[in-house]
Amino acid sequence: MSENAANWSRIRTGDAPVVLAVDFYGTGRQEATFSHLCDLLPDPVEVWHAVAPTPDGDWSAATGAGYLRWWTEGLDTVLAGQPPRAVVGYCAGGVFASALADILGERDGHRPQVVLFNPGAPGVATLTRDFRGLVAGMDVLTDEERTGLLAEMTAIQQAHAPDALVPVAEQYAALYRKGCDMLCERLGVDASLGAELAAILDSYLAYLTAALDVPPAPQWRTATSLTSREHRGAGFTDTEHGFDVARADLLNSPRVADALAALLREHEASR
Repeated sequence: MSENAANWSRIRTGDAPVVLAVDFYGTGRQEATFSHLCDLLPDPVEVWHAVAPTPDGDWSAATGAGYLRWWTEGLDTVLAGQPPRAVVGYCAGGVFASALADILGERDGHRPQVVLFNPGAPGVATLTRDFRGLVAGMDVLTDEERTGLLAEMTAIQQAHAPDALVPVAEQYAALYRKGCDMLCERLGVDASLGAELAAILDSYLAYLTAALDVPPAPQWRTATSLTSREHRGAGFTDTEHGFDVARADLLNSPRVADALAALLREHEASR
């Protein structure tokens, strides 16, 4: 049985062929993850999760090609010579999942099934939502301090265009480091903790920057998307199934897990 590697980590043991999942896990995340969804899957499906590379220097220099190369280099061990059952992605991970399916299709002569959860290209709105969650999680700070950070965040957002991800991210990162320094001072711990937290944010910003760098392709619309009530009608794919669940709970919904299992079964039966 294959072991975890730097590029991929098994989050559910089961039958081959495997499902490949792309999402970003990080401290302060508000939403359920593919690990939660795996616990709810009714069938013995094996799932491997993509591990993002560590940013090499400036996160804003991250490229889509670099991330995709990092993940495809580790696939031979994960797949053990078999094509994957499917590739799934969450949020900006839907961009990477679609591109990985393209690469595998070119390599194997058969593009794998793609199922996406709240898919979309990253933008300032995505980053602002996630940054708001990070600040809200700094419950050691006072309400006034958190309100001040959020006010600065709003000013930054309003000063830039909706597609100005990198310049907004740079200013959000500086604001987050400011919040981390305040947090460390309040806790009476070494500032190195703040640096570690900031490094996690840098990793996420590199992930978003790289996703934004991946050019979309027409075949991406053939995927099936499963969406929360906040994300309905985004139009990333032609086939969409909406669920009356909050974004944070999409990957922790038994109905969503059953829908994914049904899609995987239908695809296997049609091959």
